[in-house]
Amino acid sequence: MGELKIISLIVNGLNNCIKRKKLMLEMDKEKADIVYLQETHLENEEHKLKKLSNSQVRYSSYNSKRRVAILIKQHVNFKIENCFTDKKGRYGLLVGKIGGMDFSLSNV
Repeated sequence: MGELKIISLIVNGLNNCIKRKKLMLEMDKEKADIVYLQETHLENEEHKLKKLSNSQVRYSSYNSKRRVAILIKQHVNFKIENCFTDKKGRYGLLVGKIGGMDFSLSNV
């Protein structure tokens, strides 16, 4: 396993399709493998990030406008073993493996 590039962005809402597309272009430009997003304001049925980013997407949304998401590019091959989310949308924690090594990914 080589190096992973992880970036974190406060996006102040991704309900606008143009803003989502700009985010995906930024991810590609930065060559990010894992992206932590805060303040997505997306609800479960509105979550269009997976289709746009070709990534595994895990998020905490529930009844809050905060909402966080973790996007993991497919080539990272992250195997999720457990997922914990806050009912207020404030954090997400993924526990799993990359290349046989244990990893915990947390987004607050």
